[in-house]
Amino acid sequence: MSCSVKALVQLSLDGKTYQPGEWVTLPDGQQERARTLVAYGMAEEAPAAPVKTPRRRKGS
Repeated sequence: MSCSVKALVQLSLDGKTYQPGEWVTLPDGQQERARTLVAYGMAEEAPAAPVKTPRRRKGS
């Protein structure tokens, strides 16, 4: 599963340059690389997808 991080500084990864605020999607197996970028303060983790609670219908 790929992972995404948001660049906080200008990053050059795999021949592509990402500007601050730009989303970086890393391929499968690159979670450790993403954790390293976050640990050094170069990127921040993408927020988790919001969990939607099922709505109950009111009886009429």
